[in-house]
Amino acid sequence: MPSHGAKAAGSLYSIGFGLAGCDVTLINPEFEMLSAWKGLGIGDRLHFKSDVDVYRTGFETGTFDLAWNFVTWTELSHPDRYLQEMKRISSKYVMLVTCNNFQPGYPWHRFLHLIFGFPWTHGQVEYNHITRVKNLFRQSGMKIIEYGAIDTPGWPDPSGPRDVRLHRRFGSAGHNQYLEKPEWKVPILDYVKTGNFPDWMCMLGKWDMLFRKGVFKLPMSHLFYVMGEN
Repeated sequence: MPSHGAKAAGSLYSIGFGLAGCDVTLINPEFEMLSAWKGLGIGDRLHFKSDVDVYRTGFETGTFDLAWNFVTWTELSHPDRYLQEMKRISSKYVMLVTCNNFQPGYPWHRFLHLIFGFPWTHGQVEYNHITRVKNLFRQSGMKIIEYGAIDTPGWPDPSGPRDVRLHRRFGSAGHNQYLEKPEWKVPILDYVKTGNFPDWMCMLGKWDMLFRKGVFKLPMSHLFYVMGEN
């Protein structure tokens, strides 16, 4: 929570949990993507709740085994309060996945925003550092049980012209991102249905899991994660 698509295709990032047999609750989802769950035969494992104040969700203490967020949490005004609520509603684990500023694509991204005059719409960048996030977990009273770098394709993030086009159309001054959004195509859903994944994707997946834990791959990775335990 919240489960909108900061990195495209919101409401899909928990599909892996559903495929593994978990019951999943999405908070403030993007409804246009929810049909994918039914398409994969796991619609019965999906629950959602909209218009939720993420600082005061209304869930009972310890409702979930895991409370997690993919990238969107840095957009919030009070990440510390948010993490406390995540801790409260989880009986076991809390995990945050975050954009990694310790890689060469980050200064290039800031430069693109500067020269083209795009407003910064990617949240509070001070939380895109793994040390800051680990400290946030400790301050919340949680024990950090794992952290590491993921999404390691071998090229910087962002790559260039595609991102400039997206910002011009959907992130320029005066544009309301909630009225108009990109129409994302998500080919991996077709691969999941058939079980046939391209060789390049399988190889990248194996590399992504290799040396995943710790900070070894931070200079090469687009994302990092921190997991805490109550």
